Amino acid sequence: MKESTNRTLITNPKNIICIGLNYADHIEETSLATHDFPEIFMKTSNALASHQDIVPIQDENLHYDYEGELVIVIGKAGKNISRDQAKEHILGYTIGNDVSARALQFRGSQWILGKSLDNFAPIGPTIVSPDDFDFDNATITTTVNGEVRQQAKLEQMLFKPDAIIEFVSQYITLQEGDIIFTGTPSGVVLGKNESKYGWLKSGDTVSISISGIGTLVNQFK
Repeated sequence: MKESTNRTLITNPKNIICIGLNYADHIEETSLATHDFPEIFMKTSNALASHQDIVPIQDENLHYDYEGELVIVIGKAGKNISRDQAKEHILGYTIGNDVSARALQFRGSQWILGKSLDNFAPIGPTIVSPDDFDFDNATITTTVNGEVRQQAKLEQMLFKPDAIIEFVSQYITLQEGDIIFTGTPSGVVLGKNESKYGWLKSGDTVSISISGIGTLVNQFK
Protein backbone atom coordinates (compact mmCIF):
# COMPACT_ATOMS: atom_id res chain seq x y z
CA MET A 1 0.00 0.00 0.00
CA LYS A 2 1.22 3.48 -0.85
CA GLU A 3 -0.03 6.62 0.83
CA SER A 4 0.42 10.22 -0.30
CA THR A 5 2.91 12.11 1.84
CA ASN A 6 2.15 15.75 2.53
CA ARG A 7 1.83 18.18 5.40
CA THR A 8 -1.55 16.78 6.42
CA LEU A 9 -0.02 13.31 6.83
CA ILE A 10 3.08 14.23 8.85
CA THR A 11 2.59 17.76 10.08
CA ASN A 12 4.76 18.15 13.16
CA PRO A 13 6.70 15.09 14.27
CA LYS A 14 7.87 15.28 17.85
CA ASN A 15 11.26 14.00 16.75
CA ILE A 16 13.21 14.26 13.50
CA ILE A 17 16.03 11.84 14.24
CA CYS A 18 18.98 11.38 11.90
CA ILE A 19 21.64 8.70 11.62
CA GLY A 20 25.03 9.87 10.42
CA LEU A 21 27.86 7.89 8.86
CA ASN A 22 25.81 4.76 8.14
CA TYR A 23 27.56 3.68 4.91
CA ALA A 24 31.21 2.66 4.86
CA ASP A 25 31.91 4.46 1.57
CA HIS A 26 30.48 7.72 2.96
CA ILE A 27 32.71 7.43 6.03
CA GLU A 28 35.71 6.90 3.75
CA GLU A 29 34.92 9.88 1.50
CA THR A 30 34.44 12.30 4.42
CA SER A 31 37.22 10.97 6.71
CA LEU A 32 34.95 11.59 9.72
CA ALA A 33 35.46 9.64 12.93
CA THR A 34 32.88 6.96 13.66
CA HIS A 35 31.90 4.46 16.38
CA ASP A 36 30.55 0.93 16.78
CA PHE A 37 27.08 2.36 17.43
CA PRO A 38 24.84 4.65 15.34
CA GLU A 39 25.80 8.34 15.15
CA ILE A 40 22.71 10.31 16.19
CA PHE A 41 21.77 13.94 15.54
CA MET A 42 18.49 15.84 15.20
CA LYS A 43 16.79 18.29 12.88
CA THR A 44 14.30 20.88 14.11
CA SER A 45 10.66 20.92 12.98
CA ASN A 46 11.03 24.01 10.75
CA ALA A 47 13.23 21.86 8.48
CA LEU A 48 10.34 19.57 7.50
CA ALA A 49 9.30 20.00 3.87
CA SER A 50 7.54 18.04 1.14
CA HIS A 51 8.07 16.72 -2.37
CA GLN A 52 8.45 19.63 -4.83
CA ASP A 53 8.87 22.24 -2.08
CA ILE A 54 11.56 24.86 -2.72
CA VAL A 55 14.65 24.73 -0.50
CA PRO A 56 15.70 28.38 -0.07
CA ILE A 57 19.37 29.27 -0.46
CA GLN A 58 19.95 32.30 1.73
CA ASP A 59 23.73 32.36 1.28
CA GLU A 60 25.72 30.09 -1.04
CA ASN A 61 28.77 30.63 1.21
CA LEU A 62 27.09 28.28 3.70
CA HIS A 63 27.97 25.42 1.30
CA TYR A 64 24.69 23.63 0.61
CA ASP A 65 24.90 19.86 0.13
CA TYR A 66 22.47 16.99 -0.49
CA GLU A 67 22.17 13.61 1.26
CA GLY A 68 19.72 11.12 -0.23
CA GLU A 69 18.30 8.80 2.44
CA LEU A 70 15.68 6.21 3.28
CA VAL A 71 13.35 7.57 5.98
CA ILE A 72 11.49 5.50 8.58
CA VAL A 73 8.05 6.78 9.65
CA ILE A 74 7.07 5.55 13.11
CA GLY A 75 3.47 4.37 13.38
CA LYS A 76 3.38 3.05 16.95
CA ALA A 77 5.02 4.61 20.01
CA GLY A 78 7.46 2.57 22.03
CA LYS A 79 10.47 2.38 24.30
CA ASN A 80 13.10 -0.37 24.49
CA ILE A 81 11.93 -1.88 21.20
CA SER A 82 13.80 -5.04 20.20
CA ARG A 83 14.92 -5.71 16.63
CA ASP A 84 12.30 -8.43 16.37
CA GLN A 85 9.58 -5.95 17.38
CA ALA A 86 10.81 -3.05 15.23
CA LYS A 87 8.59 -3.76 12.22
CA GLU A 88 5.48 -3.49 14.42
CA HIS A 89 6.40 0.15 15.12
CA ILE A 90 7.01 1.20 11.50
CA LEU A 91 4.16 2.87 9.65
CA GLY A 92 6.21 2.83 6.50
CA TYR A 93 9.20 4.07 4.55
CA THR A 94 9.67 7.20 2.47
CA ILE A 95 12.52 9.18 0.90
CA GLY A 96 14.35 12.11 2.47
CA ASN A 97 17.03 14.64 1.66
CA ASP A 98 19.16 15.47 4.69
CA VAL A 99 20.11 18.88 3.30
CA SER A 100 23.21 20.27 5.00
CA ALA A 101 24.90 23.66 5.19
CA ARG A 102 28.43 22.38 5.65
CA ALA A 103 29.95 25.69 6.74
CA LEU A 104 27.47 25.80 9.63
CA GLN A 105 27.59 22.06 10.35
CA PHE A 106 31.29 22.13 11.16
CA ARG A 107 31.47 25.62 12.67
CA GLY A 108 31.17 24.06 16.14
CA SER A 109 31.07 20.60 17.68
CA GLN A 110 27.30 20.14 17.18
CA TRP A 111 25.69 19.55 13.77
CA ILE A 112 22.14 20.72 14.48
CA LEU A 113 22.36 24.28 13.08
CA GLY A 114 23.87 23.19 9.77
CA LYS A 115 21.15 20.56 9.42
CA SER A 116 18.09 22.59 10.43
CA LEU A 117 17.63 25.59 8.16
CA ASP A 118 14.16 26.05 6.68
CA ASN A 119 13.10 23.12 4.42
CA PHE A 120 16.28 21.16 5.15
CA ALA A 121 14.31 17.91 5.67
CA PRO A 122 12.14 17.33 2.61
CA ILE A 123 10.41 13.93 2.55
CA GLY A 124 8.08 12.18 0.11
CA PRO A 125 6.47 11.60 -2.28
CA THR A 126 4.82 8.49 -0.78
CA ILE A 127 4.91 6.26 2.26
CA VAL A 128 5.21 2.54 1.56
CA SER A 129 4.26 0.01 4.24
CA PRO A 130 6.98 -2.38 5.46
CA ASP A 131 5.08 -5.33 4.02
CA ASP A 132 5.20 -3.78 0.55
CA PHE A 133 8.84 -2.66 0.60
CA ASP A 134 11.72 -4.93 -0.46
CA PHE A 135 14.52 -3.37 1.61
CA ASP A 136 17.08 -6.05 0.75
CA ASN A 137 16.88 -5.35 -2.99
CA ALA A 138 16.12 -1.61 -3.00
CA THR A 139 18.51 0.91 -4.56
CA ILE A 140 18.84 4.62 -3.77
CA THR A 141 19.93 7.08 -6.48
CA THR A 142 20.50 10.83 -6.12
CA THR A 143 20.81 13.14 -9.13
CA VAL A 144 21.58 16.84 -9.38
CA ASN A 145 20.22 18.42 -12.56
CA GLY A 146 19.97 14.90 -14.00
CA GLU A 147 23.57 13.89 -13.18
CA VAL A 148 23.88 10.80 -10.98
CA ARG A 149 25.77 11.65 -7.78
CA GLN A 150 24.83 8.84 -5.39
CA GLN A 151 23.82 5.24 -6.03
CA ALA A 152 23.84 2.35 -3.56
CA LYS A 153 21.95 -0.66 -2.30
CA LEU A 154 20.15 0.04 0.97
CA GLU A 155 21.50 -3.24 2.30
CA GLN A 156 24.92 -1.53 2.42
CA MET A 157 23.80 0.32 5.56
CA LEU A 158 25.97 -0.49 8.56
CA PHE A 159 22.92 -0.25 10.83
CA LYS A 160 19.67 -1.46 9.29
CA PRO A 161 16.27 0.00 10.27
CA ASP A 162 15.58 -2.63 12.96
CA ALA A 163 18.95 -1.97 14.61
CA ILE A 164 18.40 1.79 14.44
CA ILE A 165 15.00 1.54 16.12
CA GLU A 166 16.38 -0.78 18.79
CA PHE A 167 19.27 1.58 19.57
CA VAL A 168 17.34 4.85 19.53
CA SER A 169 14.43 3.51 21.58
CA GLN A 170 16.77 2.48 24.39
CA TYR A 171 17.15 6.17 25.18
CA ILE A 172 14.31 8.05 23.43
CA THR A 173 10.66 7.05 23.53
CA LEU A 174 9.64 6.97 19.89
CA GLN A 175 6.30 8.64 19.18
CA GLU A 176 3.73 8.03 16.46
CA GLY A 177 4.66 10.25 13.49
CA ASP A 178 8.35 10.52 14.36
CA ILE A 179 10.66 10.25 11.35
CA ILE A 180 14.14 8.78 11.23
CA PHE A 181 16.62 9.59 8.45
CA THR A 182 18.80 6.48 8.10
CA GLY A 183 22.01 7.88 6.61
CA THR A 184 23.44 8.58 3.17
CA PRO A 185 25.84 6.70 0.87
CA SER A 186 28.90 8.19 -0.80
CA GLY A 187 28.69 10.87 -3.47
CA VAL A 188 27.93 14.01 -1.48
CA VAL A 189 29.86 17.18 -2.23
CA LEU A 190 31.61 17.18 1.15
CA GLY A 191 35.05 15.62 1.16
CA LYS A 192 36.50 14.17 -2.01
CA ASN A 193 33.85 15.63 -4.35
CA GLU A 194 34.02 19.33 -3.46
CA SER A 195 36.37 20.22 -6.33
CA LYS A 196 34.55 17.87 -8.71
CA TYR A 197 30.96 18.99 -8.17
CA GLY A 198 30.89 22.26 -6.23
CA TRP A 199 28.21 23.14 -3.69
CA LEU A 200 24.54 23.40 -4.60
CA LYS A 201 23.51 26.73 -6.08
CA SER A 202 20.27 28.53 -6.89
CA GLY A 203 18.44 26.78 -9.72
CA ASP A 204 19.75 23.29 -8.96
CA THR A 205 17.24 20.43 -8.78
CA VAL A 206 17.94 17.41 -6.58
CA SER A 207 16.02 14.19 -7.25
CA ILE A 208 16.28 11.16 -4.96
CA SER A 209 14.79 7.84 -6.04
CA ILE A 210 14.36 4.62 -4.08
CA SER A 211 13.10 1.60 -5.99
CA GLY A 212 9.71 0.61 -4.66
CA ILE A 213 8.94 4.08 -3.26
CA GLY A 214 9.33 6.71 -6.00
CA THR A 215 11.24 9.96 -6.49
CA LEU A 216 11.56 12.98 -4.21
CA VAL A 217 12.25 16.20 -6.14
CA ASN A 218 13.20 19.62 -4.73
CA GLN A 219 14.62 22.73 -6.33
CA PHE A 220 17.08 25.00 -4.57
CA LYS A 221 16.73 28.75 -5.02
